[in-house]
Amino acid sequence: MGNYMNEEFSSLVRQLPELLERLSKSPLRPWNNLGSLPLKGVYVFYEGGKPIYVGRTDNMKRRLQQHGRSSSTHNSAPFAFNIAKREAAGKGISTNMTRSELENDPRFDALFRRAKQRVSKMNVRVIDIDDPIMQSLFEVYASIALETREYNYFDTH
Repeated sequence: MGNYMNEEFSSLVRQLPELLERLSKSPLRPWNNLGSLPLKGVYVFYEGGKPIYVGRTDNMKRRLQQHGRSSSTHNSAPFAFNIAKREAAGKGISTNMTRSELENDPRFDALFRRAKQRVSKMNVRVIDIDDPIMQSLFEVYASIALETREYNYFDTH
């Protein structure tokens, strides 16, 4: 059984470079005009032509919109939250609190609101991947390959 699982994993890993190639050839779409999207898959936010964040979802359009919606919270806009957290640390604002506590701090909330606006001006590429295991593997692989770990922390929250 161990060899079977290793071969299954190896088979999935071998598909990752081709998926990255497909993703890189997919259209670059503005956040505010996404058009037709696959339901499930992996997405990459781009700023100034540079990949900056990779995510995965089972509801593409809703998920992409949540990242930049002004009403989104730390749970639905983790990318913007990470942008705000990084900026807060650079301004000497303590980020050693829970996510809810940070969101309730007026100084942090202003940064978070600005970060959501920033995300809403970005472009995205998407790739259709139905399988949740492949989504997970590809999200990590794409983050490493596209060097988006500045905002892709992969911490739980």
